[in-house]
Amino acid sequence: MMSLSKFPISAAILFICSTPCTMAQTIGEELQADMHCAAGMHYALPIEENVHDTPPPQGKKPFFINHYGCPSAYYQERTDFYDAPYSTLSQADKKGKLTLLGRDVLGRLQQLRQEARDRANELTEAGKQQARGTARQIAQRIPEVFNDKCYVDTRSVLENHSLLTMCEAFVELSRVHQPMKMRASSSLRYQSWMNPQDEVLENQRTDSLAMARYNDFTARWAPDDSQLMASLFNDADYARTVDATALSRQLFDLACITLYAGKANYASLFSIFTPEQIHRHWMRRNAWAYIRYGGCTLNGGYQSYIQRKPLWNLIHMGDSIMGLDDPVVHLRYTHENVVMSLVCLLEVDNYGVQTDCLDSLETLGWADYRIAPLGGSIIIIHYRSGKDDPDPLVRVLLNGREARLPIPSDCTPYYHWNDMKRYYLRKLYTYTRERNDN
Repeated sequence: MMSLSKFPISAAILFICSTPCTMAQTIGEELQADMHCAAGMHYALPIEENVHDTPPPQGKKPFFINHYGCPSAYYQERTDFYDAPYSTLSQADKKGKLTLLGRDVLGRLQQLRQEARDRANELTEAGKQQARGTARQIAQRIPEVFNDKCYVDTRSVLENHSLLTMCEAFVELSRVHQPMKMRASSSLRYQSWMNPQDEVLENQRTDSLAMARYNDFTARWAPDDSQLMASLFNDADYARTVDATALSRQLFDLACITLYAGKANYASLFSIFTPEQIHRHWMRRNAWAYIRYGGCTLNGGYQSYIQRKPLWNLIHMGDSIMGLDDPVVHLRYTHENVVMSLVCLLEVDNYGVQTDCLDSLETLGWADYRIAPLGGSIIIIHYRSGKDDPDPLVRVLLNGREARLPIPSDCTPYYHWNDMKRYYLRKLYTYTRERNDN
């Protein structure tokens, strides 16, 4: 295992005191205000109006937008998500063991299954509107880039939900601004830098220590399922024959992935859970996302480095665009987990924080729905005074809001491109050297 001590010292301890005002609410307060946040990476990011943008330093104008986006809200059709809880409740119903609520929930499951049939990875109606609204907001917030000479290059991984999100954005941009030079494409060739794989890191992801600590964490914070079982089953003896933990998790996970399921939206399952149960179920899912995509040191602390090729690409394109006369927009649409790990690798808003204590994630502000929700994105906007400007600046938007980097700056939330490039190149080179030495 590589030594953490040899990596560049993170500014996490100082930086946590300077996180933006968007984090003023605690996670618990956010979940109380909107229980749908507990859907985590399946939470559909709302499009905010009147978002604050800090004006750039005098003389600097935007000329390049580099965007990595999650898919918008879409249908998931993994049959096990639907079939396991449906089978449990259906069998109980045949034996007359369901309460009125239990039968109602069984009906909701049937509706959700029907709604998702043959629609795997298809955008929901809410997802289509979300994709269009997000693209429209980018153009409206940075109008200097979207002029008659702008070139927009949109690319997607070969997954239907990402491809359809790109198409909706493409159509909206072409509607908002005419004329505009645009191109849309999708190819397996993009996989290496838009959805990279790393067998070494992936094999370390769920090692024995990480899984042991995760299982201990979920056991200690497991919700009390007795109330839920009593609300679903009318026979206490029969209810004891049901795996309450498994059924509760199945219903909650299904509630998360079907939250924006079109006509079946009225069949939401969140309402059968108490706020405390929702919070604890979210804790389980959030810890799992941190282990798989964040800086969790239980499995080495390097899972986010799977996204080092996208980071190389961000740096390369930032330099390549510098001398062009006209503005350029790159819109990349990939998976939620890719965006999450890239955000963590960049240490945006301290989300690269490393810990072996899963209980500390809320205190540290590490929440999956804050990092990579459906429709979320990380956008790096480049500014210059002219194409020969020796000191271009960048500003980062995470899910539509100005974000902070772990880099000193005299013009925050703007950062000197050369400082940013130096920091991340050092980070990548150090990791590569350490990995090759082991």
